[in-house]
Amino acid sequence: MSRRAAWLPPLLLAWIALLAIETLGQVALKLAGTAVGAFELDGPSILRAVSTPWLWVGVACYLGQFAVWMNILEKSTLSSAFPTSAIVFVAIMVASWAVFGDPMGWGKLLGSAVIVAGILLLGGDDECARPHTDAEGNLQ
Repeated sequence: MSRRAAWLPPLLLAWIALLAIETLGQVALKLAGTAVGAFELDGPSILRAVSTPWLWVGVACYLGQFAVWMNILEKSTLSSAFPTSAIVFVAIMVASWAVFGDPMGWGKLLGSAVIVAGILLLGGDDECARPHTDAEGNLQ
């Protein structure tokens, strides 16, 4: 483990991982969709889709984000974690601008600021808000 990772709290590392994996997954699926073209529920379309490496990167990212999300939920309350996950909207918007050249106007920047402000207003996990368990792991 690097020196920097050693001082980051595990929950923060999990959030960074979730953000990176979800963003990569959406970019990969966009690249797969672009490579496949018009999709119909028929043999040739399915074959084109499954032969696109970006599809498999996207599927792997979905599996990875599931594992990381379970880790986050283990350490957080759902009422704090779920709204915080909206930060991925901002990350995907920035990635789509950087990778695909999608436009980034004042409306999107303002919307991103509102999302971040909302996350900050909702706050993180309070120590008193965390579920308490006894020595056997039962909720109290």
